[in-house]
Amino acid sequence: MRKLVDKIKKIDDIYKIIFFRWWFSAAVCFFIAMGLQLGNQNTTFELIFTLGLGMGIVNLFIFNPIITSVFDIKKRGKIANKKMNERSILEGVCYMLSEIFKSMITVYIVSWIYQGINMLINLVGNYSSTNMSFPLEPIGFGIIFTFLYQLLGYVGFNR
Repeated sequence: MRKLVDKIKKIDDIYKIIFFRWWFSAAVCFFIAMGLQLGNQNTTFELIFTLGLGMGIVNLFIFNPIITSVFDIKKRGKIANKKMNERSILEGVCYMLSEIFKSMITVYIVSWIYQGINMLINLVGNYSSTNMSFPLEPIGFGIIFTFLYQLLGYVGFNR
């Protein structure tokens, strides 16, 4: 058991954060899409909006505070955790709005990726265009969301 703990301690913090973001996003997808029955609707607007807003709120008030208290997050060579506590009110409001907006945009892009995957499967398999071959499920959503969220963070959105 001690060897396993030592191996986990040696993993870089960014990989741990990515794993936890995947887990949180999959859990939020499960609770919102399956728990609120929004995944069974004919239109996806309510699901995309609610899931994006939920992801933004969870990232803002649950995920980010936990991660910043556990790990040292480095941006541009400096530890960003200290900057999080030294913001002015205006910077804090802008950060909150940008975090929710970033999550909503990411969920919107994820929905288009799901649509594209389904169209490709239907085209290759010669299925009906209304067939849902790759439905929304938490694990796939978590992987795609985490990848896009990290990508938006690297290209400078919400820095």
